[in-house]
Amino acid sequence: MITPESPVPEKPQEESVLPPSAQMPNVGGLEMDEIEPSEPWRPLVVPAIVVVVGLAIAWALFAHFGRSKPDASATLLRQFVYQVQVDSGESPQGPGMPGTLPEQDETVILVQARVANISKQPLTIFDLVSDVKLGGEAFGSQSSAALPADIDRFMQRFPNLMSMNMPPLMRHTTIAPGGSAEGLMVFAYPWTKNQWSHRQDAHIIISFERGRSVMLPLQ
Repeated sequence: MITPESPVPEKPQEESVLPPSAQMPNVGGLEMDEIEPSEPWRPLVVPAIVVVVGLAIAWALFAHFGRSKPDASATLLRQFVYQVQVDSGESPQGPGMPGTLPEQDETVILVQARVANISKQPLTIFDLVSDVKLGGEAFGSQSSAALPADIDRFMQRFPNLMSMNMPPLMRHTTIAPGGSAEGLMVFAYPWTKNQWSHRQDAHIIISFERGRSVMLPLQ
């Protein structure tokens, strides 16, 4: 009796395992890293540096040549701060009720200065104003220079200040190109000398009828 042979199981076909690079179609014969470079920003570095350097040079040229030049310069020759007490005048309390307020402290700043015309046209002084900012203040307080007649009366009242006396630097004074003018300026503030000592910024603004103003820092 012949026993039928059991069929021999066929071996399954081995699937070919290919690397991902072999399974992906090759586009035009170029690899993906050749199509998209790993550092796409590198070609932009040199143009960016050129632009930055160009802007820096342009700004330097503008700062040197584009900035408007001043028309005058101011020099502080001497400065003296004097504490005085002034009468506040009669109090308006009505008839039959006269009375005076106590004397008030006043700080007087005497400044001898020279103003030089460095422009090519005559300069006429328009105004002389001091601007002083005390500690804790957001804005400065301004005082106009005293008139020549007021300076004369002030010197007569306080003869101990005669060492600071000189012809005043007056408004409407015309300074020729290349010339200069010297004089005394007197400013007053209703402050104590202690308040003045706590100032944060102090300067004089000398303005002209036609021309740029000049600032003179105070000590």
